[in-house]
Amino acid sequence: MIYIFLLLFSCSQEDEININPINFGADNSLDIITWNIENFPKSSLTVDYVADLIQAFNDIDIIALQEISNQSAFNSLVNSLDPNIWFGYRGANNNYQSLAYLINTSDIEIIDYPYTILDDYEYYFAYRLPYVVKISFNNQEYILIDIHLKCCGDGQLDENDYGDEETRRLWANYYLKEYIDTYFENNNVIILGDFNDELIDQYPNNVFQDFINDSDYYFADFDIANGNSNNWSFPGWPSHLDHILMANQSNIFTATTLRLDDYIIGGWGKYDNYISDHRPVGISILLNEP
Repeated sequence: MIYIFLLLFSCSQEDEININPINFGADNSLDIITWNIENFPKSSLTVDYVADLIQAFNDIDIIALQEISNQSAFNSLVNSLDPNIWFGYRGANNNYQSLAYLINTSDIEIIDYPYTILDDYEYYFAYRLPYVVKISFNNQEYILIDIHLKCCGDGQLDENDYGDEETRRLWANYYLKEYIDTYFENNNVIILGDFNDELIDQYPNNVFQDFINDSDYYFADFDIANGNSNNWSFPGWPSHLDHILMANQSNIFTATTLRLDDYIIGGWGKYDNYISDHRPVGISILLNEP
């Protein structure tokens, strides 16, 4: 067992983080996580903590991020990783909650660098436009779409209310699906991020119904959403809001919520104070032979 110790400002238990190797990722699989790092950086220690957590993974290829609010801090995070293989891309250079990618290029080839789509519908996406990147792994191509939908609401869809949070998420999903069906119908697609809604809501209040009804789409984390709340991505509610949606795929995969708070001294309290109120959700895809 390997232990990594960070001593920050003092040698007290309060300032110490202890990270064990995180059992996620392997050389023969495409390993991706989505991670809402709340208003990054949440504290002056966040960059160091996140960098050490990323480096504690067994093998990880791509991290889709949400709520990256500071370009300088994001640059510091990228520079804290191996500069020869890790590259970072952020959707906007401002103080808003931007989308971003961290890509480990040791096994990944970037075919199309990240770009935004659906500019005409930014209101429905809470002014955080979907962020797209096309990559190749083991001679198979994938299109990733990072999203962060409107938060909050009362759980009830009101399609007559232009400002209703659920309705904005419903229309965001509609326009996103329409775009994928039009432009990416023959591509392997992964939509991932903070969807800010629950998969297990009942009709007619389920904002994901169009995806659920289409057999070309599958939520990789559906079993997590229907499972024990201890494994949900947003413990503070508790609820499961961070999803991985797959389209046009036949590869074998496993999905899991990564309880990173289990890997640090101080547990959830310290993780929530210094890193995020969301846990990441990951997927490992064992690719078919091309």
